[in-house]
Amino acid sequence: MMGGRLQRIRANWRELRALLREDIELHAAWPRTFGLIRRDRPTWFTFLYLLFAIHMFPAVVLYRLQVFLYESGFPRAATAVSRLNAFLFDVTIGNHVRAGGGLLIAHGHVVLDGWTRLGKRVEINPFVTLGIGNSSRRPFELWGPEIGDDVNIGTGAKVIGRVKVGEGVKIGANAVVVSDIPPFHTAVGVPARAIPGGRRRETETWEPPRG
Repeated sequence: MMGGRLQRIRANWRELRALLREDIELHAAWPRTFGLIRRDRPTWFTFLYLLFAIHMFPAVVLYRLQVFLYESGFPRAATAVSRLNAFLFDVTIGNHVRAGGGLLIAHGHVVLDGWTRLGKRVEINPFVTLGIGNSSRRPFELWGPEIGDDVNIGTGAKVIGRVKVGEGVKIGANAVVVSDIPPFHTAVGVPARAIPGGRRRETETWEPPRG
């Protein structure tokens, strides 16, 4: 029994490291572009630079640690890490939220809760809520949204209930999403409506301002 638990912890540790590598690559794009850190720096050096120099990267690291602890059988420790994240960075993430690599949280005032799933390279801006819904149309449930890859969630947006947001979607500032959004669309309004035109990752690159 102890051997099985150790195997699970090792597997979760490998998963943690793999996800953090993707987080590091995404967060390092900006400082590398502006020459703040060389591209040939080892991963450990880049990790430490981001941890102490990039404002919200530590919040992502704490979230990854929270998931590792919860999946490894230490739910109380995971909850303690979640509370620490909320206290330090105003980022509240439930123990059942799962995110792919390349998670970016731009600033605080973020709540992610319920059985919520995020894909790879999801960008979350301030004052965003992703989680469970409770209304006259939708009774209280524990399911949160499912967010696809390469999604940008604008400032103040809310994605509520068991909805699916497709790949490459842009969710506008203060939009309230309560129904599915197709891939490569933009969601705007209250309640949000989908209009064609999202983001295609392969065409978007970091460029420093000129002049």
